[in-house]
Amino acid sequence: MSMQGFTVWVTGPVARDVDDVVATLVGALTGRQLVIETIDARTPGMQGLDADAAARAVVLAAGLLARHGIVTVVALPGTRAARDRARADLGRMIEVHVPGDRAGYEPPERPEVEITPPDTGPGVERALRTLEVLQLLPRDEARYSEEEEREVIKRLKAFGYL
Repeated sequence: MSMQGFTVWVTGPVARDVDDVVATLVGALTGRQLVIETIDARTPGMQGLDADAAARAVVLAAGLLARHGIVTVVALPGTRAARDRARADLGRMIEVHVPGDRAGYEPPERPEVEITPPDTGPGVERALRTLEVLQLLPRDEARYSEEEEREVIKRLKAFGYL
């Protein structure tokens, strides 16, 4: 039986920083032999959509892709409400917040992972570990210490995800 897909929504106020995280994340997931699709502002059909319409398009596409075992990495800021609706509709989704500062950007209230540039590599490792703990991604036992595992589980429990 093949793996069910999931979504990782990477959001942040600085597009360059989000793009760096997405590139590192896609490389790591591809290295685990997963099929990945990225949705960002350059994706055909996304141009000119407001945040709510873009989130609806993401939910439609990511949901269809997940049914076929494809991992969707989303790199759109979206509004907090739009991202929350996407999470509720998709279910198999984590939110990765790339901190930065820009007026008007609505950071997530409870992202599973926060990455502070230039902390891209370790931050992506935390995202992978979070996906494993949530059983969205098969475990890679050799990659993490017991302390790292406890920290991820503690954070997810604090937010009510476990």
